[in-house]
Amino acid sequence: MKVDEELLRGIMYKTAESIDPDSHIIALYYLEGKASLTKMAEETAIECSTGTWTVVGYETLELRKRYGAKILRIMGSEGACYVQIAYEASNYDPEVGGISCLLSDIAGNLYDMKILDNVKLIDISFPKYWTKAYPGPKFGVAGTRKLLGLEGAERPLIGAITKPNIGLDTKTYAQLAFETAKSGIDFIKDDEALVNPKYCPLMDRVVAVTEALDRAREETGKKVLYAVNITTAPHRLVELAEKVLGAGANHLMVCMAYTGYGGVQALAEDPSVNVPIHVHRCGHGAYTRNPKHGIDSSLMSKLVRLCGGDQLHVGSVAGKFYYDTLDTIRCLSALRDEWGSIKPTLPVSSAGNHPGNIKANIEVMGCDMLFLAGGGVHGHPDGSTAGGRAMMQAVEAALKGIPVERAAAEYPELGKAVEKWGYVKAW
Repeated sequence: MKVDEELLRGIMYKTAESIDPDSHIIALYYLEGKASLTKMAEETAIECSTGTWTVVGYETLELRKRYGAKILRIMGSEGACYVQIAYEASNYDPEVGGISCLLSDIAGNLYDMKILDNVKLIDISFPKYWTKAYPGPKFGVAGTRKLLGLEGAERPLIGAITKPNIGLDTKTYAQLAFETAKSGIDFIKDDEALVNPKYCPLMDRVVAVTEALDRAREETGKKVLYAVNITTAPHRLVELAEKVLGAGANHLMVCMAYTGYGGVQALAEDPSVNVPIHVHRCGHGAYTRNPKHGIDSSLMSKLVRLCGGDQLHVGSVAGKFYYDTLDTIRCLSALRDEWGSIKPTLPVSSAGNHPGNIKANIEVMGCDMLFLAGGGVHGHPDGSTAGGRAMMQAVEAALKGIPVERAAAEYPELGKAVEKWGYVKAW
C-alpha cells in the first residue's frame, strides 16, 4: 500500500512532554541553510532515522510512528535554527554498535546533505539504560588524587609534558623525567607525537622513565604519575596497554580523535587496565572548532567521559591554542557535573601554560584540574627542575591570594619564569 508523504511527515512532530526520556535518545542540532526551517528539520530527522530521499514501499505509517525520529522543537529564523530531535533508543544497541553506530546515524550523512549549509550536533541526552551500559571512568578526579596521596589537597594537580616533543634518545628522555620529577610536580606525560620511534622505543622508555621516577621519589618522597602514550590502531590498544603495564607503567595515554571513542571504551572496560586513562583530544578542532559545523566540544567531552576516559584535555585560558570561555566552561560541566553513577572525569589544561598564567587558569577552571606545561616547565632559564618548582609556586601563590607580581619577588624560580614569559589576567 502506497503511503502519502505528507502523512509520513505529519507524524514526525511531538511535544517534548510527550516523549519518554527513558526510551529515547534526544539530540540538539544547529542547522543552517536556504530552505525553510521545517524543511531542514524534517530532512534531518528523516535522514537520521527511517527514511531516505524518497518514500519507499515498506516505510509504513506504523513503522515511522514506532521507529522514526520525532521533531520536538524548532527555534530560529531566517535560514538558521536549533532543532531538538528524539530518536527511538531501541534502534540502537548500547553494547553492540553503541556510540559508534549511534553517531554513524544521527551524526553521519546529514553533514553531506545539500539542503544544509552548516550543521552542528551540540548535545545528546541518553536514557538511563544506555548510560548504565557504559563504564565511565574507573578513577576520574577522586581516583587520580588518591593515587597521588592528595585526596584532601585543595589544589589542582600540576604536570609536565616532555619537550622537545620528539628526538630525545631513551637515556636523555629518562634523565629529563628525573630532573622534572625532582621539582615536586605530580604528573609527567609523553607528547602526543611520541609513541615508538627507533631512537626511543616505547618499552625501553617505560622501563627507563619508571626507574628515573623511582630515583626521584627516593629524593623527594613524592610519587609522580607518568602517562605513557600508547596511541595505535584500535584493535591493538589493549595488547599494547598490557605490555607497558607489565613493564611498570602507572598511567596510560591515548589520542582519542584518531583511535575513537571505542578505543577509550576498550581500555576502560578491560579488567587488565588498572591505571587511569589520560585522553588527549589532539585533532578535535577538525570537527569541533567551527561554531556552525561539526560536533560540539562539550559533547565530545561528554562522550569521552561516558566511554571511560579518566582525564581529558580542555585547552588553556591564556595559551597558544584557540580559546573560548563559554566553550571551556561547557566542557568542564560535561566532565564534572553529576551524572548518575558515572564518575567525573578530571579536566586537563594544556597548550601554552606557564607559571605566569596558572592563576588565570585557576580563576576560570577551578582546582579540580590537572594543569600541564611543556615549554612552560622545560623552557625555564634554570632548567626543568626550576620550571616545575615555578609551576608549583604559582599555584601556591594563587591559592593564597598573593598577586603574581608580588609572588615573583618572593619565589626565585617563579620570579625568573615571570621575567621571561610575563603573567596574564583571566578577565
